[in-house]
Amino acid sequence: MKRNFAVVGLALLIAAGGLPKAAAAQEDGAIYEPLVDRDAKGFREKKYRKDLAFCRDRAAPQEGAARAGAQQAGEGEQQMAAGSALATLGGVVSSLPAGNLGAARGLWAGGNAAGAAGSAVASQGAANAAQGSARAGMASEDYALVVNSCLRRRGYVLLR
Repeated sequence: MKRNFAVVGLALLIAAGGLPKAAAAQEDGAIYEPLVDRDAKGFREKKYRKDLAFCRDRAAPQEGAARAGAQQAGEGEQQMAAGSALATLGGVVSSLPAGNLGAARGLWAGGNAAGAAGSAVASQGAANAAQGSARAGMASEDYALVVNSCLRRRGYVLLR
């Protein structure tokens, strides 16, 4: 029986090692820096900074959507890792040796149930991560489009 607890403890340690650390808070910095021709005739850095701040304010809704999508993707990845760890642990528990037939059936059933639940959680996490990633990508592209268009209307030459 002590051996069973040791195997379960080892499985928990292995599974916990796969879990990502808590996501660090995202930087408050800009998600996109436009590539502007600073050698263009009449370019003034102070005016550019002011205009860039104005254009970024205009793109604030897109920036918020991009950050929310990135957060959803991170949470989905954590959910996927936790589900995978649970499925792994379920597989280990279902194969543990037991002293009698009743205990063996209980371990097998419990391990298989944990494995199935872990697989379901992992697949849902993967779906959430993919959806958040796609959402963040589209919103980031929209953010860059709004900032670039705004700067072009203000007379800046963008290099890309």
